[in-house]
Amino acid sequence: MINFTEILKIRNVVKLYDFQEEAINVLKDGKNLIVSTPTASGKTLLAEYGIINALNNGGKAIYVVPMRALASEKFKEFEIYKNFGYNVLLEMGDLESLDVETLKYKYTRLNFDILFATAEKLDAILRANVSLKGLKFLVVDEIHFLGSPDRGSVYEILIAKLRKNFPDIQILGLSATIGNTHELSEWLNASLIQSSFRPVQLTETIETKNTLKTVVAENLPKGNILIFTNSKKRCENLCEELSGLEIFKNINNSESENEILNVVESPTEQCKLLSNFVRKGISFHHAGLTNKQRELVEENFKNGKIKVIIATPTLAYGVNLPAHTVIIEKLNRYSDKGMVEIPALEYKQMSGRSGRPKYDKEGIAIIMANKAKEKHIREKYINGKPEDIQSYILAEQNLRFHILSLISEISDVDDIIKFFDTTFGMFRYGNSEKIENDIFNIIKGLKEWKFVEEKNTKLNLTPVGNRLNQMYIDPLTASQYIENFSDKHYFGSYDDIDTLFILCMATEMLLLYINRDEEDDILGEFLSLEKHKYLEEIGGDKYLERFKTANMFNAWLNEKSENYIYSEFNAAPGLLHQKVEILQWLTYAACEMGKILKFPQLKQLMEMHVRVKYGIRKELIELISVKGIGRVRARALFNAGFVNKEMLRKASVEDIVKILNSKKIAADIKKEVEEI
Repeated sequence: MINFTEILKIRNVVKLYDFQEEAINVLKDGKNLIVSTPTASGKTLLAEYGIINALNNGGKAIYVVPMRALASEKFKEFEIYKNFGYNVLLEMGDLESLDVETLKYKYTRLNFDILFATAEKLDAILRANVSLKGLKFLVVDEIHFLGSPDRGSVYEILIAKLRKNFPDIQILGLSATIGNTHELSEWLNASLIQSSFRPVQLTETIETKNTLKTVVAENLPKGNILIFTNSKKRCENLCEELSGLEIFKNINNSESENEILNVVESPTEQCKLLSNFVRKGISFHHAGLTNKQRELVEENFKNGKIKVIIATPTLAYGVNLPAHTVIIEKLNRYSDKGMVEIPALEYKQMSGRSGRPKYDKEGIAIIMANKAKEKHIREKYINGKPEDIQSYILAEQNLRFHILSLISEISDVDDIIKFFDTTFGMFRYGNSEKIENDIFNIIKGLKEWKFVEEKNTKLNLTPVGNRLNQMYIDPLTASQYIENFSDKHYFGSYDDIDTLFILCMATEMLLLYINRDEEDDILGEFLSLEKHKYLEEIGGDKYLERFKTANMFNAWLNEKSENYIYSEFNAAPGLLHQKVEILQWLTYAACEMGKILKFPQLKQLMEMHVRVKYGIRKELIELISVKGIGRVRARALFNAGFVNKEMLRKASVEDIVKILNSKKIAADIKKEVEEI
């Protein structure tokens, strides 16, 4: 047993806020609850109460979040429960860790008292039929992510599945920004608590007279600053503009500079730029940074070594990054419809980062604007209400993805339709006749692809459909791979570019953008391919974007440096690593289907899976399997004549030292190959 008052002492909480006391009374009664209050108002404490209540009643709790960084952060906060004898578990990992077959092998039952997981990982755990026996309490953090077009459907299906599998489960949804809270609470049969209370008062202003430099110079003496803008390039340009301010001239953060620079094996121009700014106490933060670079930037911001971060809006969601002042430099951003204004919901997330408890006595949010738009900005953003969250679970791609999964546990079409009746999408839109037709059509398509079969009016997954469901990829992606890699359609042989082009046909792959000034060169290069007519035919209207993306991956497989890839394809290390992770996952999925369907190219795909992971040519596959040997060391050893493990076994430590310039690394490699 654990007493909530003990946790309050550990958290240095002397008195609960009014909304917290109200929420605890609701949770005490066992009711579902939605809490919508500003960022850093103390919502996590409510999750702790609910978790403790579940533990004290012999149950288990799950805390689900949308992002890995947030999962890690919350897990660290709750590790203190280990001191009370509870098993606190973290489940996230990379994309390949979503493979249900791996999860089945790893677990038949999850041994936890409190589980922290990303939505995708928890959904994969449910697909694996891993037992969650004893689950009584579910925390859905950042529940407004239900309204995310790309990831919201997983949040929604997860809630629906857990309500189906655990009818008595108590749900706590947390969010700082929801427009249609009443609708969401009604769907979950939950009580609703809304409050504008903030422990730290927030002052929101619109700056129409002074420049950004002036605003930063005036506010930096009060505390650190987060600046939000609308593009990666703008982040970097603003760093350049602001780094010349007098306040940065006496900062010399050289230790952090070196850490940032050495994150990647061959630092790119962006890495050098970033490290140079970090030394001065300022940094940019966007998708081009690697995970480790982002962690270092955030850590240095928290400990005060970095005074200003200029970021794209993704930083507004997730990790707890305190700032005294938030400046929104741009309220618009690029979209497929051109330049559009950001939603009010997004502004609330950004401005909510200012004025954090335990750090500041006040918070300031400043919008940079021209005088003509001041009234509109005040009405829409400062005084405006966040937009309603939408549901995307009924979109064709999401329906297709989730229906395949549901067939593994629900064999009757009518029962699948009834299941979707429990989703937020059906609750909100309610067009059951249209959705029924959509479900029937998707099931028909899954049958045609031979992922699903029907016997005696009951649906079942075929062996390839079952493996597809386990690998957590879109059935349309799988059908494209089967169409182009199977014996029935495969002709001749595919070289690396052909294979990469087909792999880039996945709906999961975000393709590189083609600028107008490079379109003719890319087209000319594409037309020189032996199979260009075939690739154009299957590639659809995005065939050139697929080709450019395949070319980037081909450079990676041919051991081009990250700096070369950055300069040639404008793919910064963070972006490159994200795409490599996706390609590695997709190549693995193609291999797994190829094993069942006997793809003639299976051996090449299996080799490519290893090559994608490490960024190597085929000849280094054996060397890369030795622990301690990465792509750079493997190439150095190969070029020196050590082309396989047997040659390393015969070599002396001194021979290896001559190539790698490290006695310890050489000794470790020697020991490793002798044990294999």
